[in-house]
Amino acid sequence: MAKLKFSEKNGGVCILCRTTGSEMLNEAEYRYFVDNSIKGWLTPKAVSADKLEYTGAQGVPLINVLKQGVDKKRYYTIVSQLLTILDTAANCGFNMKNIVLDPDFITFDTENNQLYLFYLPLWYNESCNDGVVNCLRRISTFAEYDSQEDYNSVDGFMNFVCRAEGFTISSAMEHIRREAPEVLPQRRSAAKPVKPEFSRPSAAPRTSDTRLSDFAPKEPRPQSTAQTIINGINAGSEQFRHTEGPRLAEPKIIPSLNEENRQGLPELKKKDFARPEVSYPTLTRRATGVTVNIDRPVFHIGKERDKVDFCVTENRTVSRLHATIYTRNGSCFVEDNNSTNRTYINGTPVLPNREIKLKSGDVLKLSDEEFDFIDG
Repeated sequence: MAKLKFSEKNGGVCILCRTTGSEMLNEAEYRYFVDNSIKGWLTPKAVSADKLEYTGAQGVPLINVLKQGVDKKRYYTIVSQLLTILDTAANCGFNMKNIVLDPDFITFDTENNQLYLFYLPLWYNESCNDGVVNCLRRISTFAEYDSQEDYNSVDGFMNFVCRAEGFTISSAMEHIRREAPEVLPQRRSAAKPVKPEFSRPSAAPRTSDTRLSDFAPKEPRPQSTAQTIINGINAGSEQFRHTEGPRLAEPKIIPSLNEENRQGLPELKKKDFARPEVSYPTLTRRATGVTVNIDRPVFHIGKERDKVDFCVTENRTVSRLHATIYTRNGSCFVEDNNSTNRTYINGTPVLPNREIKLKSGDVLKLSDEEFDFIDG
């Protein structure tokens, strides 16, 4: 895993990152952050072939703020900003595991009450975080509270977050609105009441019933343009929700908006950084056209984002951990995980807990959701 160091430069935050092992700079992702100033994110700069420097804000490590003592207003300010930033990041298609969610390296500007995260634009990054729930646990555990009332409020919120059925961004935001209306004002009543339905991500804006494991609007919506997404992030819009966020060896990233201003990075063009040619089997979801590489020996598919490698959104009939694809000796085998609505290959049901070999051109169906399998 990349080595990180929190420091200061020119009166602002400077986080140094040195790559280790097989980690290499993903230049497409790097250029995206360099060319676009995005609210809530530090900007990277390549200072050498194996070192990045993050700047762009004043502040201190979040851990320091927590240990100095917080009331529930500041606590919920931090949490609501964190959830909003992660929600919009997923909507942009970032590889969520490359976001650093360590309170030692999350920056908080105490003057403006603004949270800043940073993203490691790296290939083969071993791991940067173990999920938003564990991040919230650490934030809540490290914090010193100004009063028993503040502690009780946060304790209630964490019990809500850690409940067995999980939590959703919209329900978490509503919880914060009730506990700290000065942080998140109540929404204006809509002309027609909307029944909250919580699930996990897709590719277009919608009302904030986003879940931290699956998302599903009733009708397909066109994908947002790059500029729309950038504007939404800078506005801190809660209308954005998670995207499919396919977990590829090469994450899909919105191209730079300032191609004419690109500058060469000769130190990053060395042969040492040539990306290995690897051909993986692929799975393409017919409903959205999203294609993912089956790039690991045990590949899980379902709607529980925190537990799967391909999160199927927009379909509530798919089980949380619906099916698993195993890769052995160059071949792929699918197994149904005793799902509610079953798994099919070319219309033939797959018996639970039994592996069936996949062939190139096969149609894999989870409930009524169809995928095209192509052997690499």
